[in-house]
Amino acid sequence: MSIFAPNKWEAPDRNFIGHRDCMVRNMSRYNFVAPHAGDRCLDIGCGRGYGFTYLKSKCSSCTGLDSSEEFLEEARAEYPGISFVNQSAEALPFASASFDTITSFEVIEHVEDDKAFLGEIVRVSAPGALVAISTPNRLVASGGRNKPLNKFHVREYTAEEFRDLLAACFGDVTLYGQSEGSRNVAAVRSSLIDRIPLRIKHLLPFYVQDVLSVMLRPPLKMEDCHFRLNEFADAHTIYAICRAGP
Repeated sequence: MSIFAPNKWEAPDRNFIGHRDCMVRNMSRYNFVAPHAGDRCLDIGCGRGYGFTYLKSKCSSCTGLDSSEEFLEEARAEYPGISFVNQSAEALPFASASFDTITSFEVIEHVEDDKAFLGEIVRVSAPGALVAISTPNRLVASGGRNKPLNKFHVREYTAEEFRDLLAACFGDVTLYGQSEGSRNVAAVRSSLIDRIPLRIKHLLPFYVQDVLSVMLRPPLKMEDCHFRLNEFADAHTIYAICRAGP
């Protein structure tokens, strides 16, 4: 895959300096849900498989699914013994009620039919399964605009929109806002990139944005990542914990 291919940097890559903080944000999502994970786990949109760093010790069997075979080749080398499947997230190649835990972080905004995607998750969820899903907060990621500024996103959601969508599929839905706390550096350094207007930021290739962010911000740590119940004003990500019906 060319370095300039559209999805080259879509999944967090620890070997790409621009993903320094993206990796931490992503890993914190798995760390948050891992203590509650059930027996059989599926990670939809697993990318390079980093989430299994936290999930593999909690689940008796783990399966990762992603549409990029290149990412999965890296995942298979890093996590032997875990099953990885190259498949679209909109048609899950699994029997009904196959999983007790399903994670899908930063995926639903990319799929064409979000309701069909959630329907597939419901189908492969065992009764009472835990389902954790995250997506960018439209109010932060695109300044509230209906058309996402990120050209790879089909749509984005507000917290209310996301809750309504999930509530139509799951019996229990709890939403958290993922945000960052203090980075222990001068505020001016951390805020420089935040002062760039959103539309100007998104004129830059996303991997250039990532590198600029790393240059201007201090390193993010796991303890800086917070998941606050029903607090979305400054949350870059909406994080949902759902339960499948009986």
